[in-house]
Amino acid sequence: MDVAEDSGLTITDRRGEYAATVDQWKVHEFRSAEWAFVGANKTPSGVRVTPETALKCSAFIACVRVISETLASCPLNLVEEMAGGGKRYATEQPLYRTLSRRPNSWQTRFEFVETMTALCCMYGTSFALRVPGRNGAYDQLVPLHPSRITVKQNDDYSLTYLYRQPVTEQQVPYRQEDLFRLSYLSTDGFTGLQPPSMLRDAIGLAQALEQHAGAFFGNGARPGVIFTNDNAMPQEAIERAREQWERMHRGADRAFRTAFLPQGTKPVEISSSSNEQAQFLESRQYQIIDVARYFRVSPHLLQDLTRATYSNIEQNGIDFLTHCIQPWAQRWAGAIGRDLISLTLPDTFCADFDLRKLSMGDSAARTTYYREMLNLGAMTIDEIRAMEGLNPVENGGEARFMQLNMTTVDRIINPPAAAPADEFAPVPTQPVAEDEESSVDSSAGMDEVDESEQAEMLQEDN
Repeated sequence: MDVAEDSGLTITDRRGEYAATVDQWKVHEFRSAEWAFVGANKTPSGVRVTPETALKCSAFIACVRVISETLASCPLNLVEEMAGGGKRYATEQPLYRTLSRRPNSWQTRFEFVETMTALCCMYGTSFALRVPGRNGAYDQLVPLHPSRITVKQNDDYSLTYLYRQPVTEQQVPYRQEDLFRLSYLSTDGFTGLQPPSMLRDAIGLAQALEQHAGAFFGNGARPGVIFTNDNAMPQEAIERAREQWERMHRGADRAFRTAFLPQGTKPVEISSSSNEQAQFLESRQYQIIDVARYFRVSPHLLQDLTRATYSNIEQNGIDFLTHCIQPWAQRWAGAIGRDLISLTLPDTFCADFDLRKLSMGDSAARTTYYREMLNLGAMTIDEIRAMEGLNPVENGGEARFMQLNMTTVDRIINPPAAAPADEFAPVPTQPVAEDEESSVDSSAGMDEVDESEQAEMLQEDN
């Protein structure tokens, strides 16, 4: 853009350093990468690090990818906490569709969460404009580049966002309720610290080591050469000889060419053991751990399996979910509740990332887990099938099962007293069928005949 000379605009980077007026600098596009010419963001290794140039560091972009892609792969739902306990998916709310299906007209939910998380990892804060439409006040969430937004806190502690439009370069103010803001670690409560700025030296050293390796192998894995001459040579001749040598022999495709030296010139080759003395490979490997430490990403997720074993890699994965992904999920849920849910819905609604599938083990471990949960009555058959991505069964899938020989601890300590039996209680009678009644009558008649015969026999004996 072209800024008027009398606009009175002051150019300041995001940390407040290297302030200048338009009269001193000619500005075209303001992003952190543009400030390299000012001298900011330069590291002791000689490499300037910005959120954009930091992506050239393989360890940094690997951390950004593994965090954003892992979080985006988890379902994001709008749930309502029930009065009697538990929760349900609030599918009838328009915000459910925006969060779980289509945040805007050109991005999927995965792409939106991935983009917002990646921008937050790069700039410390990411923003999305809330656009109302036919589905209500949250019809679309449009990501805005954080390098174009300035956050100011008002006297009443509310926030005002000043956004510089890409085309017109005009500054548009937004209220706090107009934007969705996702912030990283912050010192003022609303502007996140930029990870590339905090990792500037580590990223700069990693990039310097990579540039050194590229230059070394670009010269055919041969170190520099020093030329000595017993005769005095003018400076122009020295520069011309060096340029000719580099033009003829510099680069992997020009290695091992035949050289012709002026009279009296002798080459002195520098030993390549300097890389070993500087522990070049060890330094490159350590920079991976140094960058991963800041993001709390396990090194094996960055393809560094140096210290990974069969016994600890599973625990490292659990630590990654507990100490890295879980805080990011809570950061998202809190931001959604503050900027989206609290404006139109009661406090019983909240956003929830379903992280259960990330902690699922192999088929044998899942089978053991499901069996125990089914025997305890904690899960139904349909719930187990839903975890495996299967449809519910037709009949009986919602029933809960428990073992009959299980009881509570209280009943073991204090067994219930047996109910007293009533000795005068009448004996319940069972209904008798017709054929059974006839048999009973016949048997009763036979009993009466037997008794009369016994009486006659007694009289004869007397």
